Order: sequence, then structure tokens, then C-alpha cells
Amino acid sequence: MVRRSRATQLLNNLPQLQNLIKRDPPSYQEEFQQQLHHFEASLAIFELKPEEETKDFGDLINFIAQVAKCYPEQCAQFPAQLMDLLQRHYQVLNADLRKAVVQALILLRNRGVVSNLHVMPLFFTLFRCHDKALRKMLYTHIVNDVKLANKGRHRNHKLNKTLQGFMYTMMSAADAQDKHGEGAIAAKKSLDVCIELYRKNIWTDAKAVNVIAQACFSPITKIMVTAVQFFLSPQKKSKDGDESESETEEGQKESRSRRNIQQVLHQSKINKKTKHRKRLLEKATRARRLNQAREEGTLKEDDADETNLSGKGKGPPVAFDVLSLIHDPQGFAEKLFARVHSSTTATKRGGSTVDRFEVRLLLLKLVSRLIGHHQLQLIALYPFLQRYLQPHQIEVTQILASLATASHVFLPPDILQPLIRTIADNFVSDHCSPEVMCAGLNTIRAIAARQPLAIESDLLNDLILYRKHRDRGVMMAARSLLMLYRQLNPEMLHRRDRGREATLNILSGKAEKPLLKFGEVRVANGVDGSDLLNEYDDIEGASSSEDGLDQELEADSDHEDTEGEAISDSDSDVDASSDAESEHPAEIDHASEDADATSEALESPERSAVRVDMARPLTDEDFAQINRLKKLKRSGKHPIKARKRKAEGELSESDASDNNEVLSSSEDEDEKEYLDAADILGDYHTRKRRRKATYEERTQSVMAGREGREKFSSKKAKRDMESRSLTNREKRKTKDFRMISHKRSVVSKGKRSLVQKRHELRKHVTKQKKNGF
Repeated sequence: MVRRSRATQLLNNLPQLQNLIKRDPPSYQEEFQQQLHHFEASLAIFELKPEEETKDFGDLINFIAQVAKCYPEQCAQFPAQLMDLLQRHYQVLNADLRKAVVQALILLRNRGVVSNLHVMPLFFTLFRCHDKALRKMLYTHIVNDVKLANKGRHRNHKLNKTLQGFMYTMMSAADAQDKHGEGAIAAKKSLDVCIELYRKNIWTDAKAVNVIAQACFSPITKIMVTAVQFFLSPQKKSKDGDESESETEEGQKESRSRRNIQQVLHQSKINKKTKHRKRLLEKATRARRLNQAREEGTLKEDDADETNLSGKGKGPPVAFDVLSLIHDPQGFAEKLFARVHSSTTATKRGGSTVDRFEVRLLLLKLVSRLIGHHQLQLIALYPFLQRYLQPHQIEVTQILASLATASHVFLPPDILQPLIRTIADNFVSDHCSPEVMCAGLNTIRAIAARQPLAIESDLLNDLILYRKHRDRGVMMAARSLLMLYRQLNPEMLHRRDRGREATLNILSGKAEKPLLKFGEVRVANGVDGSDLLNEYDDIEGASSSEDGLDQELEADSDHEDTEGEAISDSDSDVDASSDAESEHPAEIDHASEDADATSEALESPERSAVRVDMARPLTDEDFAQINRLKKLKRSGKHPIKARKRKAEGELSESDASDNNEVLSSSEDEDEKEYLDAADILGDYHTRKRRRKATYEERTQSVMAGREGREKFSSKKAKRDMESRSLTNREKRKTKDFRMISHKRSVVSKGKRSLVQKRHELRKHVTKQKKNGF
């Protein structure tokens, strides 16, 4: 009786039975078999009325899912039964029971009982349910499961291909076009999954990007805006985040790593010494050494290889620009612009949906980036943008940035000239505010940088006159336009505005790169800019060889005394050498000719120089150096000439330090491919975003301004500098009244007559009129 009662209790207590089965599966096989038969019978009864709520059935499913791995043969059909149940009745199932079944499938998938190829399509189908908690759980599981399936260098191409094709069919399905249908919810969550996997560097191929691109044509605004925002900022998760967020996150990561290293070093001095803590200490010490070497620029290849041994130290995978992976960018841009144009010209009377202006602006930004990146021809865009070029237009800075981004060198200048004339008339005039003028000048400068032929000479010289404007933002914008055409085409400027170097080049006919005509392309001989790198390497080698020669001369000078003594004591050796010279004059002449040839080769390295891109493969550091040298050459600080002057002793110390700082600076970047409102506003953007200083910052600023102004400091500051105390008379002013109430001066002051008080009051007023004197 006791054993039978215990067995009955064990069958009713599923958590206890689950614990016992996990400890010893063979001993409790009969009990599990009974529970499995009970599940099959309950499943048959439940399918008759699937909408009913049965808590016991959900507990039984959870129990079998927990111990299914212990009995793989008996539970072979269990995942298929759960999937069939969800596939047929997921819409009418109770929310708690449906969540229990999904959790059981996730548990089976995590333990490897069922393949993800069978479960994933079902999970995407369950996105149609009107259950927000369930959709959130499925979203998290799908992202993590795909991430684990593509862990490290291994890529599960079969799974990725299947899921991407399934998501494409879900987004292009007929029910996904209905705003209030279930297919729209599933399409939105599928799009979120695809975007999140791209941001985690898992799905970065062209197929995933084109699946997201398909969502840009969805009639549902929410889905379309999500896809468009992905193409505008692929790595930014928050909608309202700024570019400064990534910088702050990097700074937080660096500070956190340094804090962790310091914590490990501190704990190693306090805690008990173990092998595990010893390994942690060695790892932290190695990371600290590598970080210091990386900051100082002395990281060697061996040290860099150490960081790549572990999975965390591997470099980021090769990632192309998202816009480069789009199939048929011309057709994609034309479809997007057609939607913008139809929404602008359509009315709500016909029943068609009209996108809001903010949505149309997002589409215009994407179209402009596509045109600028692929250098497309979409002529209808520019007259369409011309109607919005008014200072009072909403979000006019973003429209101006889109116009500048959509300009490129293969765009006919006749199309851009009316727009530049409109900007100059509406934005750059004396009746406009300085902020508006700055935005107009910056826009014209951005367009001219991409298509220099788009502006006329008369208009250019009129705009340059604003370089003497009283406002700093307008002045800087006009100067930047002037400097741009001094580099690109100084012949369009007046003679007084060309600058000394450009004027000399024009007079001598030695223009480095003449302005290309429309449609003309300058083909580089080899890697563009390799000649600058070659010259820079030659001068670096010459300077290093000179340093080595100086060291050799110093080393030889140390042995001059001993060698001089030896030579003075051996006159016979000198006579013998002179005889040898007379006997073999041809050999000496041949040696002198070789020496002259080598000296000529050293003096003219251009004759024997080989292009650096032909001698060795260029690395990322070489390309970064080429970009820096190009930028220095455009800014007028030619690094090669500066190095030559330094080698010849003609370069001042300040110029040398400036060039070294510019060459070693890591902040040199190419011009931005995509412009935003901050680039159009220029100096005014930084003024608006300048936050209020904290109390500590204001105090530091005040104290910094007081340095060197002891003459204007207060009496207290002077007294503190002299390191002296207060006098008794000064101390008396700050004493408590109860301490001096018994003094004679105080007592007599209270006994004064009215005449005495009037006399002292008049005396005080007269003194105040004389400013205290």
C-alpha cells in the first residue's frame, strides 16, 4: 500500500518526477511512458475544442519537453505533434497555452532535439498572432538562434538562404499589403529580424539587403519607414540618436576596459593566489601592454597576431556599403521617386493614401544618396526639388543637403545651374539672415565640389565678395568657396582672388590638374596617389640614411686617434700603396667611374625609382597615408616640399612640428559622401548644439582667467598670496554681537544724542557722495 501510494503521488507530482528522471532515466522509464500516453490522449481530446483553457495540459507539455532528451526514441514524434498543433490552431489557442507550447519548442530546439530548419518557418508564421509578448519572445529566440548557427567564421548558408527566401515571400504576400491584416504584423517583425541580423554582422550579403529593399515599396507606412531608415543609417539602432552616440559608446568601452584591468591588478594583490587568477592577471597585463602600444603607435606584427589568436581579437568582417549591394539601383531610385511624386501631387479625395511630408523627406534622402553613390541619372528630381528651395520651407536644410548629395560629376551642368541661381537669389542676399546666407553658401560650395562646372563665373565672383561679411558663419562659408575654386579652377576667379601659387601656375602654364570637361575622366597610371607615397618614402629613406651616415661618422671619429697613430708610424705602407696605384691605373679609373655612377644614382632617385605600387602590395596604412598626403597637398601644405626643405636645413622648427603633427594626426578624413543638416548649417549648428557648462566647468574657466591677473585680484586673494592673517580691526567686523555688546564703543554708540546722530549721518552722506573718499 505504501509503495502504491508513493507511485501515485509521483505520477501526480511532475516536477519531482522530472528531477528523478534527469538523475536516473532508465529507472523511471515506465512512469515516463505513462505520462507520454496521457499526453497523447489529452492531445486527442484537446483537438476537439482547442479554444478551451487547460493548465494541466500545458504543464504536461513542459514536463515532456524537459525530459525528451533522456528518451529520444519515445519522443521522436513529440516535436512534430507540437508543431502540427500550433500550425492548425495557433489563432484560437489560449494565450498561456500557446506560450507554453512555444516555450517547449524553443527548449527542444536549444537542446538539439529538433532542427531549426523545421521550427523557424513556424516561428515566422506565429508572428501573425495578436500577442505582443509572444512576438517579442519569438523575435529574441530567432535572432539568437541564427546568431549561434553562424558563430565565428562558420556560416550556415542553407539556413540563411531558406529564411531569407521565406521572409521575402512574407513581405511580398498579398495579406502583407493590408494595413490591418495579420500579414502586416508578420512582415514588420520579419523585417526587424533581418535588420537586427545585419547589424550583428551575420546577414551582410546582398540577398538580405535586397529583402530589406523590397520592404521600401510596402504600402504600409510603418514597414516602409523602417526599411528606409535602415538604408539611411544601417548601424544606428535608435531613431532619434545622434552621431555622437557611437563616440560616447566607444569612450565608455575604453574606460570600462581600463577599469577592468585596474580591478584585476588590484584584486591580484589582495585575493588568494590561484592558477585561474594568475591567468586573468597575465591576460590583463598583456591587454594593457597591447593597448599602450596601440596608443603610442608602436604595435608590432607579432603583438598584433596575439590579439587575433582569440575570437574577440579578430578584426571586423569585410562589410560593403549597404547601397552598393542593391540590385538595379537605377530602377530602385526611380520607383522611390515615383512614390514621392505621386504622394505630392495626389489628393485624398480619390481615396488613395498620401504620405506625410516627413515620410516623403526620408524617401528623398534615400534617393539622393543612391544617386550620389552610384552616380545615377534621375533628371526629374532636380526640378522637383527646386520648388522647395525657400528659406521659410519646413526642413529646408535637409532638402538642401539632399540636393547637394544628389550632385555628381556626371550630372549635366545645365541642370544644376538653375538650382544654384535659385539658391543664390533666395538664400544669399543682404535681406536674409546670416544663418540663411550661411546655409545657401555651404550648399553651393557642396554642389560645386561635386560638379565644378555647375556655377557661372559672374555668380561665383559675386558670392566670394561675402568673405568680408561681418558674420563669422557667412565669412567662413564664402572663404571655403574661394579656396575650393583656387584648387579646382582658379581661372574663373578675378586675378586678385586667385592667390599667389595659382597665379604663378597660370602664368607659367604649369597647372597640376586642369579642370576636366563634362564627361571627361582622368585615368590614373597605377594607383592614384602612389607618386606622392613614392616621393615621401624616398625622402624618408634619404633622411634615415643621412642619420645613419652621421652615426657612422661619429663612430669613425672615435677611432681617428688610433688610426692616425698607425698611419703616421707606417710610411712604408703609404709608399707601397702609391706604387700599387702606378702599377694598376685602369682598375682605379674603373672604380672611380663606379663611384660616380652610384653618386649620380643617389643624386637623381627619379631615374632609378620604381613605382611603389609595382614594387610591393599596398596595405591599409599605405592608402591612409596617400589620403593624408592628398589632403595636405590640397590644403597647400605640401609634405614633400616641407621634407625637402627640412633635409636641406631650410625648414623652420615650427613648420617641421606642424607638418609632423598633421602627418601623424588620425583625424584626417576624406570628404563626406553624404551630407546632412549639420553640414549645411556649418558654424550655426555647433552654436545651437553647444550645451550649457556645468558649475565645475564654469569655475575652472573663471580660475583659468584669473591666472596672471594678480594686479586686479581682491584683497582676500592678495592676502592669501602673502600668506598672512587678518588684522584685529578686520576680525572685529565679523565677530558675533554678543561678544562685543559690553564694549565701551558699542555702549557709547547707544547713548548718543540726536544731534550727534544727525552730525554723523551727514558726515556719512557726504563721504558717499565723494565715492568713499
